[in-house]
Amino acid sequence: MNMTNKPEDPLSRFSLSIFHINGLLMRSGDIITRSIDQSSARWQVLGRIGYKPQTVAKIARDMGHARQSVQRVADVLVNEGLASYKEHQTDRRTKLVELTPKGAEVLGAIYEQYAEWNRHLMAKLDPEQLDKIADALEHVGQILKKEVDFFKI
Repeated sequence: MNMTNKPEDPLSRFSLSIFHINGLLMRSGDIITRSIDQSSARWQVLGRIGYKPQTVAKIARDMGHARQSVQRVADVLVNEGLASYKEHQTDRRTKLVELTPKGAEVLGAIYEQYAEWNRHLMAKLDPEQLDKIADALEHVGQILKKEVDFFKI
């Protein structure tokens, strides 16, 4: 590290940039969902179960969050009627979280807000550059996943 406390090695710079962008994306998600009385955390869980019912553990693993934090969000969504728990067909010890019709309406409203936000941002961003960055991130993610799986972190 240099005297300005900024890391000089590429992996540290990369990691800090990703953390910063993630924070901004979460804040953007909160802005997008605020008028619908939701949050980016709720949107993430709704979005995951919008594709197919999933266990809390799988949602947490795929999102890189603690199972307990996803469980709390899922419980709130269930209490508000946006999601429900159903029996898992092959594992009686766990339940699947699935979207309710009310949850699908809320998720649709979030996606409408997101589409507007997306149009606003894309007027300022280069789509080709974003595609290249996404490809590079996917490549880094594949390498990290192999390492994490190897070391069982």
